[in-house]
Amino acid sequence: MNKKRKEITLYNALFPLWMLLLFPQVWPIVLLGNFIIDSFVFLLSTRLLHLKDIKQYYWKYIAKIYLFGMLSDIIGSAYMLLMMAVFQIGPMGDEFYLTVPALILSAVLIFVFNYFITFRKLEKQFRYQLSLVFAVITAPYTFLVPSSWLY
Repeated sequence: MNKKRKEITLYNALFPLWMLLLFPQVWPIVLLGNFIIDSFVFLLSTRLLHLKDIKQYYWKYIAKIYLFGMLSDIIGSAYMLLMMAVFQIGPMGDEFYLTVPALILSAVLIFVFNYFITFRKLEKQFRYQLSLVFAVITAPYTFLVPSSWLY
């Protein structure tokens, strides 16, 4: 009985997380970059929504926004890894049928975490608007960058 093992090549399924394993010196840049983007989106959106005491809200919410955003990105990346490694769907990590669902999953989780946890004490209208803004603007669009561009 000759069992053939099918070789699975992951390439860059977890962009940028997979790349971060190859280049650990990039971690501080990615972490700081995500924090800056989250801060910018929060400050701009709260100003446009005319929330008062923006500074107070910023310090109250920014850590949760940042951590839930990172968690959502990791879950989206884990989805892609699961599809590739376990179900052998999309061996290159470049296929839209693999990356778009991961992007949508991450965006939905960003919305859910922010709506039900981070902003739960705000008025419903502000909760919805802020959560939607973060889901749309801070979704991990880097998932759509083909990993084949990197090698």
